[in-house]
Amino acid sequence: MSTFSTAYAGLLIKQYWEKPKANAEIDMKSLTWEKVLNAVIAFKSEFDVDLATGKTLDIIGRIVGIPRSIPFIIPKVAFGFSDNSNAMGFSDKFNTLDLSAPFLDAFESAKTDLQLDDNTYRFFIKAKIAFNNSSAYMASDTKVSIQSAVSQIFSGEAYVADNYNMTLDLYVTPVFNTNWLLAIEKMGLLPRPQAVRYAQIIHAVPGKTFGFFDSQNTKGFSDKFDPLSLGGIFASKVI
Repeated sequence: MSTFSTAYAGLLIKQYWEKPKANAEIDMKSLTWEKVLNAVIAFKSEFDVDLATGKTLDIIGRIVGIPRSIPFIIPKVAFGFSDNSNAMGFSDKFNTLDLSAPFLDAFESAKTDLQLDDNTYRFFIKAKIAFNNSSAYMASDTKVSIQSAVSQIFSGEAYVADNYNMTLDLYVTPVFNTNWLLAIEKMGLLPRPQAVRYAQIIHAVPGKTFGFFDSQNTKGFSDKFDPLSLGGIFASKVI
């Protein structure tokens, strides 16, 4: 008899304490109840988005509404010239490591699907959850603001700037690769008010990117005569 069954057997009224059939029935029924209890207890950890993997994570993704495969995001590698970062040139007859790529058909898509591994999939699921819970306010003391939701999605490595013309700009560190940003923008997972769009997504490091005094979280020029006064680094536009 397990501890769970023993606890239930202890609830028997006095005249059944020493009755073997009563104890056997409690033991039989409590084993079923114990399995149900263990399943309920395990549910919390098994379906924790930070701990779930594989098929369990797929179930969470279906509940949230995020597919494991995101179509037409990653540029295909095809034959091209050196000015195209997604192209490969001619192969080398004398160097087997120098490979070429096939020609891109005029009627096929220039992009292929992004297949998400567990860690990447977890990121997109969390992004959708943050998006679903965000308000339409840039900052708020009572609701989940856009700024807070973006900070949550990108683990504090991003912020939003309001352009005051019905557009927003997203500044995010280069830790988050371009394919992720293209996918999250295409899927509409960036929190925003209705009828407002993201004009630009920019790779930048908050607090280290070059900018002027009217720009938040930026650094100005360095000082030629002060080696400790380092200037900001230039941002790069992603979208």
